[in-house]
Parts: sequence; C-alpha cells; structure tokens
Amino acid sequence: MKRLIVVLTALVALPAAAQQAKPSFDCAKASTDIEKLVCGSPELARADAALAATYGALAAKLDAKAKDHLARDETRWIVRRSHECVGTAALMYDCVKYGYEERINRLKLFGDGPYPFISTQTLAKQGRVRQASYKIAASYPQFDGTSADFAAVNKRFADDTAKAAAEAVPGKDDDLDREQAWSYDQDFSLARPVPTAISVQMSFFSFTGGAHPNGAASATLVDLRTGKVARPDDVFAEGWLKRIVDLAHADLERQFRERPGFDDALKPDNLAKLLRDSRRYSFYKDKLTLIFNRYDIGPYVVGPYNVDIPADRLKPLLRADGPLAALQ
Repeated sequence: MKRLIVVLTALVALPAAAQQAKPSFDCAKASTDIEKLVCGSPELARADAALAATYGALAAKLDAKAKDHLARDETRWIVRRSHECVGTAALMYDCVKYGYEERINRLKLFGDGPYPFISTQTLAKQGRVRQASYKIAASYPQFDGTSADFAAVNKRFADDTAKAAAEAVPGKDDDLDREQAWSYDQDFSLARPVPTAISVQMSFFSFTGGAHPNGAASATLVDLRTGKVARPDDVFAEGWLKRIVDLAHADLERQFRERPGFDDALKPDNLAKLLRDSRRYSFYKDKLTLIFNRYDIGPYVVGPYNVDIPADRLKPLLRADGPLAALQ
C-alpha cells in the first residue's frame, strides 16, 4: 500500500503533460484491479501504450497464420498476468511493470527475423499433504512452427517441467510433522543471437522443506532450421573446449578472489567436465554467458557464478556451418 501511495502522490506532482499518459484502453471502462492500477500510474500507462505499439508494429509485418498465433499467445499472456499479479498494491505494481518489460522485449525479439511461433505454456497446481501445503507456478516455451519438427524439443521442455513440479509435491515419506509451505516457480526468457536460432534461458526457484530455498538456471539453444537442440559441438569448431575452459578459468579465478569457491572446480579436467554440459551455454547477440549454479563450483552461501565471453572472442571458435555461423 505504501508503494501505491508513493505512486499516486508522485502522479499529483507531475506536470500536466506527464499526467496525461494514457494506456491503450479506455480508463473510463477499467474494470479489473490491474486495469485500474495501470490507469492510476503514468509509468504503467506508458508501458501499456508501448506494448500496444510494439504489438501493432509486429502484427503489421506478419501473415495471417503468424498473426493468429501472436493474438492467441497475447491472450494467454493477459490471462496469465491476471492470475500471477495479485496481492498487495506494491506486489501488483512490480509484477505488472515487470510483465510489460518482459512482454515488450519478447515481441521485439519475435520481430527480429522470421516469426518464431513460440507460445508460453503453464503448469499450475496447489494442494496440501498433511502439514505441508504446496504451490506450483511454472511456465515453459513451446515451439509451434511447422518449418521443422519441434516435437523432441517441446517434449524436453514439457517433461523437464513436469518432473521438477512433481518433486515439489510433498510425498508420503517426507518429514511433514510440522507446518510448512513448499513451492516451485519456473519462468523463462528468450534471446535471439541470430535470426535462425533461439536461446531459451530457464530460471527455477524451489523450496521443499529443507534448510533454505534453492534457485538455478539453465539454457537451451534451439536451431529454428532443424527444430533440434544445438549442443556445443554443433556450435563450435574442433578444439573449442580447451579454449572455452581457458577463458572460463581466467574469469572464475578473478571472481574467486572476492567470492571464494571450490579450488578443485578450477582444475582443467574438472572445469572441462562441467563445460561439456550444453545447458550452461546462454547465447546472446553480443556475448555468451556460461552458467554455474549454486554448489557447482562454490558453496551455497556464495551463490551462482556467471562468465561472460564477448562475441568478438567467441567468433573465432564458431563452426562455419553451425547454427551461430551468422555471428561471424
């Protein structure tokens, strides 16, 4: 509530031109809590108008099939937002603001090359087992395009989500003699390093009755030309692993000076073993981010580590016939 009061107070103090910020819908007909919140905040009103403009610009470039897919995904996004952005005024504000930012970025990505036909799927569930309640809110991507066979990659995302969600449901053998609340939250973001590939970054947060919650991230590079997951050997030329290990080692050694991790993890053979895992590779236009989650190379309290490798250092390692060859 304090957050909403601050927002409304700031609104009164704004110049007349700023107060006239309008969303894409008629505020006189606002009926939901989210619509009323947007109408009461110039920042959210401008974000809504920006989303509508971004959506319109993308839709204008699409054929009928892609435009229909985009409209259905937009409807799902609105429905999902109404379910997720609840609670106090401050929580709603932050959720709606973040949602606009994410959606605008995603629509811009959809327009950067051929429309990728990606929709958001959700898995939501809640219940109670003895003294433990649980709540699951998970989203994951589905590739709906017909230019390639995406069945295997879609199954991978769906199966991984179902498995992780099942692990967040208390079982009969768990210690449930005290009141506790289990949860599993999963979301994803997208990057498009080249027009013909999508990098999916998954984020996970769970609490299953232990001493502390746990968060993690993973990445998957999908080749839109083949419909398959691209692994490091598909992306990089021969001899890539040693070079990636050297780059990662130098950066992690620097990070360890401030946040000490496991020294053994930096041994070349151990680091090479970790870096054979394709889910550590999150590709962007300007860089590659290597993901090291909690416990991978350091204790829980230290947190995760990321290593960023700029595109100019990455380009010499790329295969000329690989999915990211256009970066060269």
